Amino acid sequence: MVLVHGQPGAGGDWAALAGLLSAEHRVLAPDRPGWGSEARGAMGMAANAAVLEEMLQAAGAQSPVTVVGHSLGGGVALELALMHPARVGALVLVGSVGVAESLSGFDRLLAVPVVGSSILRAGVATMRGALITAVHFSERHPGARVANLVPSLATVQAAIGSDGRPIVGRSRQSFLVEQRALLAETPELERALCRIAVPTAVVTGASDRVVGPGAARSLAVRIPGAELVTLAGGHLLPFEEPDKLAEVVRRYSALSSAVRGGRRRRETPGA
Repeated sequence: MVLVHGQPGAGGDWAALAGLLSAEHRVLAPDRPGWGSEARGAMGMAANAAVLEEMLQAAGAQSPVTVVGHSLGGGVALELALMHPARVGALVLVGSVGVAESLSGFDRLLAVPVVGSSILRAGVATMRGALITAVHFSERHPGARVANLVPSLATVQAAIGSDGRPIVGRSRQSFLVEQRALLAETPELERALCRIAVPTAVVTGASDRVVGPGAARSLAVRIPGAELVTLAGGHLLPFEEPDKLAEVVRRYSALSSAVRGGRRRRETPGA
């Protein structure tokens, strides 16, 4: 299995889910270009998919693999399935981009040169207090879901660290590069969704305010045979609902194996 993180993010974002799956499967959760320890600079979704294929080859991953993509990482997962269909056995798309409905007006503002950078810089001053308040609230009320206490969560994460200090330099630049690529590449990706030919689950959080349930429904409709799965929670389901997400991933990994087995039987003479 390969787990593709969102924007902003890193492979470590999948720690809870990877821990649940690793007893039964080999799990890879790499840092994407522009994030974490990956030295290459940020790039678009299709270029990310090409890099991901290189990583899978280098890791000796056997095909097909189950690919789980979160948010922008879902777009990368879709591109991998389109570019290397023999590589991918099943897709689990979590709060995923891929259709026009997944892009908000705020996403479009962030993609505008100079304007997007200014918004992120302003976010440090205007949203730091809101994030700190939400974190303190969650400490006093462990059952609360911080993900939906602060608007434009992705922007907050890009501009402000979990300790309240600004994230500057590479991370902010990576965010902006990916925003521009997201807007540029989504129309072509959406047109190609009809060519996805593997078992696919589109997973959405019922209270997701970043890529809402409506966008998830639209994505599921455009992928042949896709199942729409709604979980309690918001956009950060890998953190909020790892156990339930693991159930979906296991089910689709099994579907991938069943489909692969059926193909082998059909291709074997006398089967």
